[in-house]
Amino acid sequence: MRRLRLALGFNMRKGIDSIAVQFGLIHDCIRACIFGDYITRKQEKQDAWWSIADMSYADAIVSWNGIFGVNSQESHWKNFTKQEPIPSESKLKPFSTELLLQHLGMSSNEWKKYWRTMTQMRNKRLAHLDHGFSMKSYPNITNALHSACFYRTWLRTLIEEKQKFGENIAFDGPANDELIQLFRSQIEEICK
Repeated sequence: MRRLRLALGFNMRKGIDSIAVQFGLIHDCIRACIFGDYITRKQEKQDAWWSIADMSYADAIVSWNGIFGVNSQESHWKNFTKQEPIPSESKLKPFSTELLLQHLGMSSNEWKKYWRTMTQMRNKRLAHLDHGFSMKSYPNITNALHSACFYRTWLRTLIEEKQKFGENIAFDGPANDELIQLFRSQIEEICK
């Protein structure tokens, strides 16, 4: 049975499973958003916490880009959905930008602007530091958190549909609310 595990992000088959990669990037994004938000709201006095918040922010942007950034990335959701089709008998809607925008309550233009700031932050500031590039504003990771959680819910539903129609696959991870609470508990524990 293909069994996906939260802790490792890998399954029992040889190599890396495409669904496990998707969950791994989503979990990295959600955890980074939760950690960074908590530290920022807590306004820790020690300088190290601000550095950790910065690292969390960077991790959120990089992992979000792995799923939602440029189509040429192997881990992009559009490439994943070609590799892991929905069972033909299923009533699950294919994942799409339109489905995501509906969930986020964003227009296509708002999404394009957000997507551009997220990809520019990754490309010009995090992955390839461009000293000549200045950003007027930095992307808000709230939309990254919400898009990652929505995509995670869709992926869990895909797995359930694959099970329902005979595929030998399972997911051992918690629901989104439980995952968020787990990450909140972790950061609260170390911030004491």
